[in-house]
Amino acid sequence: MRSPTIVAVFLLALAGRAQTLPTLPQEYFTVCYPSTANVITVCASGCDYGNGQLQQAINAAQPGTTILLQAGHTYAGTFTLPAKTGDGWIVIRTNTADVQLPLADQRITPDFSTLLPRLQAPAGQTALTFSSGAHHYYLMGLEVTSAGYSFDLIRAGDGTQNALDDLPHDIVFDRLYIHGHPTLGTKRGIALNSARTAVVNSYISDCKGEGQDTQAICGWNGPGPFKIVNNYLEGAGENVMFGGANPNIQDLVPSDIEVRNNHFFKPLSWKEGHPDFAGTAWCVKNLFELKNAQRVLVEGNILQNNWADCQNGFAVLITPRTQSGASMWSRVTDVTWRYNIITGSDGGYNFSGHDDQLENPVSTRILVEHNLAYDISSVNKLYQFLNGTEHLTIRHNTSLNAGTTTSAAGDPTLFLTFQDNICGFGSYGVCGTGSGCGNGTINTYFPGSTFSHNVLIGAPGGPNGNPSQYPPNHWFPAGVAPVGFADAANNDYALLPTSPYYGAASDGTNIGADIDSLNSYTANVLSGVWTSCEGIITGWLDQAHEVDVALYPNPANSSITVSTSASAAGGTIRFFDPTGREVLRASLSASVNVIDLNEVRASLLVARVQDAKGTIIGTERVVLIR
Repeated sequence: MRSPTIVAVFLLALAGRAQTLPTLPQEYFTVCYPSTANVITVCASGCDYGNGQLQQAINAAQPGTTILLQAGHTYAGTFTLPAKTGDGWIVIRTNTADVQLPLADQRITPDFSTLLPRLQAPAGQTALTFSSGAHHYYLMGLEVTSAGYSFDLIRAGDGTQNALDDLPHDIVFDRLYIHGHPTLGTKRGIALNSARTAVVNSYISDCKGEGQDTQAICGWNGPGPFKIVNNYLEGAGENVMFGGANPNIQDLVPSDIEVRNNHFFKPLSWKEGHPDFAGTAWCVKNLFELKNAQRVLVEGNILQNNWADCQNGFAVLITPRTQSGASMWSRVTDVTWRYNIITGSDGGYNFSGHDDQLENPVSTRILVEHNLAYDISSVNKLYQFLNGTEHLTIRHNTSLNAGTTTSAAGDPTLFLTFQDNICGFGSYGVCGTGSGCGNGTINTYFPGSTFSHNVLIGAPGGPNGNPSQYPPNHWFPAGVAPVGFADAANNDYALLPTSPYYGAASDGTNIGADIDSLNSYTANVLSGVWTSCEGIITGWLDQAHEVDVALYPNPANSSITVSTSASAAGGTIRFFDPTGREVLRASLSASVNVIDLNEVRASLLVARVQDAKGTIIGTERVVLIR
């Protein structure tokens, strides 16, 4: 607990400080499949190296080399990727022709295993280890597993490096099938303790253990940037986690983390008491956890199945941990969580400001917006607030939760915005330890907050759902039907125009998530398709717009007017969908132009305006509705 004096100082300052939103990742790591000048083959006969000589082939390969491995063959052992001189890429891949594999923008699945060489570690060992300073390795079209229970199947940095220059870096894992032992499991698919690393288009499964933490991906001793895009991720403890162990590098915080278009999943065969239970109760905790991370973008993912087991059932944990004070710099700051779907969980989000009883930096600048949660049970709350998080913004989310809306304890959450959300009231609504419910909790645990325009479903009135116990502009429909969803029975939670909450948000849009945009962001998660490397633009999408450009009306319907400076005549405007794919390009003939949008699918778009020379003079987000 922070001292009363510190808390009092913060409270006195509330009136003079404005809400601060998170900073997005400052670097996005994007690498297209590289070309190489040389090829080395490793196979049964007639090759440069025999199948038993894989390590010799890796040692001999120089930058600018592709190592082809024999599809269907098992390379048993532990293999080390050493540091090389030069920045050319070394590609290690299957010898299966590209036309037989998933395209570069498609996720691999176990169905392709016969076309992949298998790297199989002995029980208790690692299949692939990147040495200190190893760099520019591109792994594609491989199966990686173990003959028994192991720890890290792939170790991109072993966590012992104590200087940034010693870390592996510039590593891409593309279309890999990584899986633990089917009955014994494995602790971790990839240990991500490196710099400039991407995990894309891959399938990671059977990361599970009894009585211990297990993860598909976990990193704690690498600075980033990290790209985790278009993967299937299966982990019993946490599907993805950053932090949780002491960084060996002083003051290191994993940073610039991009997590998009992934399917986070826990099989119900792991759940004791479920009809599909397979007999082993693997230790389940949550789907996504940050214990030490900054500048994180989690966007357009589906997170499915989580239950109270080794923890209390929250799907998402933002909870800085210092490992008993050994890394007091550990923090979770600047997190953007948007356009994600959580389903089949025993709880929603847990936000903790700092480690229990320790004065490490407070979690701050966290944005949760335009997310959908449904089939959230009553085992735990939708939101839990602990230990004084700051600058937390929760807005425009739609949640169908059976449990209580919030609980709060410890230091107050400062600079909270909780606005324009649809969520379940549960048994008690907005409550906190020792503060009652409604205004009592808002005043005690969320002082100075913006708390308005929320719809709390399932409270027809009475002592806990009485509107007089909440700030103005709160609504308490008795059930789902009065909300006016398009088709709640089939999980379509867009608001009908006849809904009383259509256009009733504080900003004039609909209360709850922008379901059309959410559907665009998540449309290809289950099919495993992501924009090809050449077609995606990432870094500029999140930049603030320039003052030279105005687009109106916004939200737009069938057309939009573009007003620019005269220098834009002869230039172009390009529209990109949420994945970064261009969906429309139009010429600009004057300073004011009307652009027809009838052929563009409704979603959140980004418009980029260029002058006649191709110079970007402005970017702007556009909401396209129908």
